[in-house]
Amino acid sequence: MMEAKQVAIAVLAAGNARRFGSDKLMADLDGAPLGLRAARTLASMDAAAHFAVCQPKAVISSLYAGAGYAVVENSNVNLGLSGSLHLAVAAVAKTQAHALLIALADMPFIMAAHIDALIQACDGDILASSDGNQPMPPAIFPRSSWPFLLETKGDAGARQILAPARTIAAPIGSLRDIDTPDDLAASKSLPLGIDLSI
Repeated sequence: MMEAKQVAIAVLAAGNARRFGSDKLMADLDGAPLGLRAARTLASMDAAAHFAVCQPKAVISSLYAGAGYAVVENSNVNLGLSGSLHLAVAAVAKTQAHALLIALADMPFIMAAHIDALIQACDGDILASSDGNQPMPPAIFPRSSWPFLLETKGDAGARQILAPARTIAAPIGSLRDIDTPDDLAASKSLPLGIDLSI
C-alpha cells in the first residue's frame, strides 16, 4: 500500500483551451477560478511534492505558487498534453517520490477521498480513475512506469497507457471536466454534494 507522502502530485494546466475561447482556468466557478479548484483539493494531500505545469506567464501559475505548488513552465504547448506529461516526469524524477499522481486542472470536482483511495490502492501498478466508462485521470504512475510516460506523443497524453490499467470508481460527476462555456454553465446547475468552498 502506498502512502501519500510517497506520491508526488502534478496538475497539468498548460492547455490552450481552444474550445473554451478564453482563459478557462481563470473562469469563475462559484467564486473561485476554475483551475484552482482541483489544485486546492490536491494541495491538502500530504504528498512528496506538488507541481503544476503551466504556460509561461500564465495568470493561474501565480495562484498555484501561492497554494504551495512548484510551477513548471511549458514553453511548447504545441506538443500537446504529452509535452506537459514529460515535464511533470522530469520534475518529479528529481524527488524521492515512489509514484506520480497526474491530475488535470480542468477537472474541478475531484474529491480528496477519491485521491486517498487511489493512493491506498496503489500496489506497484498503474492505477486510474473511472467514471464507469473508461480509465482516466486522476491516475497514479509508479516510478517504474515513468519511462512509458516519456514515450507519449501528442494530445492523447497517457490514454493508451491507461487503457489496460486497473481502475477505482470515482463518485458520480466528480470526474467531469470543463471544456466549453456550456460545460461550465451546466456544472454550476448540477449539484454534486461537494463542498466547493475548500
